Amino acid sequence: MQTVHRYILRDYLVNFGMALAVTTLVLYLGAIMRGLDYVARGVPGGLLILIFTLNIPYILTFSIPISTVVATLLLFGRLSVDGEFTAMRSGGLSTWQIISPVVLAGTLLSVLTLFIQYEIAPESRFARRRALVNVEELDPVDLLDEGRFVQFPKMDIYVTEKNGHLLKEVEVIELDDATTRQAVQTIRAREGTVILYPDEKLMRVRLNDVQVQYPDSDHRGDLTLARIIDMDTYEFDVSYQELMDSDSISRSIKDMRARHLAATIRDVDKFFPNLDPVRRERMRMRALIEFHKRIGLSMACLSFTLLGIPLGMTSSRKESHAGIPIGLGMVIVFYAFIVTANSLRDLPWLFPDYIIWVPIIGTQLAGLFMIRRIP
Repeated sequence: MQTVHRYILRDYLVNFGMALAVTTLVLYLGAIMRGLDYVARGVPGGLLILIFTLNIPYILTFSIPISTVVATLLLFGRLSVDGEFTAMRSGGLSTWQIISPVVLAGTLLSVLTLFIQYEIAPESRFARRRALVNVEELDPVDLLDEGRFVQFPKMDIYVTEKNGHLLKEVEVIELDDATTRQAVQTIRAREGTVILYPDEKLMRVRLNDVQVQYPDSDHRGDLTLARIIDMDTYEFDVSYQELMDSDSISRSIKDMRARHLAATIRDVDKFFPNLDPVRRERMRMRALIEFHKRIGLSMACLSFTLLGIPLGMTSSRKESHAGIPIGLGMVIVFYAFIVTANSLRDLPWLFPDYIIWVPIIGTQLAGLFMIRRIP
């Protein structure tokens, strides 16, 4: 039986290695195109290699689970078509004895991916952002961290959510000067867009659906006496030159390691201070979803393995062409649940963190059920 296990495991690892190389390269194409642009701008070769290297752990968090299902489908599809699985069964081996090396490999890959997700990838992503600042290639919009007031010399800017250069739920507190930092007016907007002027190191922020609040000069702390003006649009320029410093880069939720995420969930104010209760709960939920999402993406290796085994075995039947398309379809569905949970992160009453576990439990139960039905 050990000979059979070595044979199966060796074939599985070969398939996995090839799938990992191809998948990682495909996912890395965008970074390669970006790297060519860096070369054209004269970025030093050593720093360019560092930036490319720091991007690898993040890519692996996606390519490892995808490679797992591809390798499993290819292996058991071949064993089924060549009749090797039937021969092993005829030799007295049970289904679980045959598939156990692959299930163990899927479990170990889940553990490896979990370690990358919580320790290596966040640290690499944070280091990559700092490296991009050093070559002034970091998008200045990245300086506007979600869920945190970012201090500029004469204003504080808060952004609830970013999508490229589109900002959502923006609050700007304009200050009298950088020393006293006393609020002159508070601007709140439903959304806004950012236009960059790299030569001048300026961001022009155009806000839409705006409400401007002017505090009473004699009673600044009494908001009931504040004067409020509604506007369709409001524009202002802000210099980001002083923030283009690697020491000023803060960890976003995606940059947080396991202990940082756990601390944020327990005490949001530690990493995102001065938030009102609604914003505090939103940031806590975002950290909670990120925590569960990393577990989900890691558990995908085991889930895809359990589901890929019976789907691969269908290759010798009438539905021979169904295995791989269904398996890849499950990958899409799996990631769709992750995206759905992330899109509901500002609606904590819908418990979006639990949505992530639906495909994990579903694929594993379906896989176990189908494995039991293998003749």
